[in-house]
Amino acid sequence: MIRFLKRKSGKKRSVLEKQRISKNAGKKGLLDTSFSWSLGAKSLLAVLFFVVIAALSIRVLDKINGVLSYVNSLIVLSPTEWKIEVVSDGGLPLPEDVKKEVYKVAGRALKTGAAGELKKLSKLVESLGMVDHVRVIRPVADTVILSAQLRRPVLLVNTGAKNRYLSLDATVFGDSADSSGNPSGASPAVIVTGVFDQRQNPTVDDSMRVLTTTDERRHLADALEVWQKSNESMIELRQINFQKFRGYSITLSDGTEVVLGIKPFDYKLKKLRGILENLKKDGSVAARIELDYEGKAFIKEKKL
Repeated sequence: MIRFLKRKSGKKRSVLEKQRISKNAGKKGLLDTSFSWSLGAKSLLAVLFFVVIAALSIRVLDKINGVLSYVNSLIVLSPTEWKIEVVSDGGLPLPEDVKKEVYKVAGRALKTGAAGELKKLSKLVESLGMVDHVRVIRPVADTVILSAQLRRPVLLVNTGAKNRYLSLDATVFGDSADSSGNPSGASPAVIVTGVFDQRQNPTVDDSMRVLTTTDERRHLADALEVWQKSNESMIELRQINFQKFRGYSITLSDGTEVVLGIKPFDYKLKKLRGILENLKKDGSVAARIELDYEGKAFIKEKKL
């Protein structure tokens, strides 16, 4: 006997229909994922675009400022009535006598038209030999502000026939025999020798600065380091001497000669401080101390 069962309401999905639905759902998921990725990529590109634009804008502004600064330096100064201000560009304040000299030179140049351009005016003021790094600012049509740094010598340096001044930035200038070249006051007590032995009487520019070679500037910077490290170790110096192929030696205030050799100087000078203290405890005085051999110290004592 065959029975016919009544089919329940609602169609049964075939296997093929289920597969098709599954594929469509997968495609939809892929579309949703790709859509989110495209949004992220667009946001990233937008950020990169604005970063590039900002960087380019900064570079363009720098170029414009550079051009304006150059054009400003070439502005022709016509001989009219000028208001002049002299200010210190950091460091030591400018003494009144130095300011008077700057006013005098700048005023004369502006009235006669000798300055010509702002750049020429700064060179004229520097030629006094009292100030350095002169900048000329023209905020309004009839006013000129001169910003300058006082040349402050910290050491003397022998340049052959003359002893000159040495500043902290390794600039050699002036003449120790001419007090007007040292507006900051007292003359330094320590002298650097040997740096200019290969080139006697070097060239001096209009600003009373010695034109130094790359090697000379390096040796002068080393001499300044020896002086500074000696001060830190409370070692009083009289002279710093440079000798080619041997390096540096110093003469202490009591006449003791100390050979340091080449850099580094820091630990050698600290070691020297200890040696001097031990000699003092023993009641001895050294004639010569050699510290240019690594890890060793040779001491020749004076006969009392």
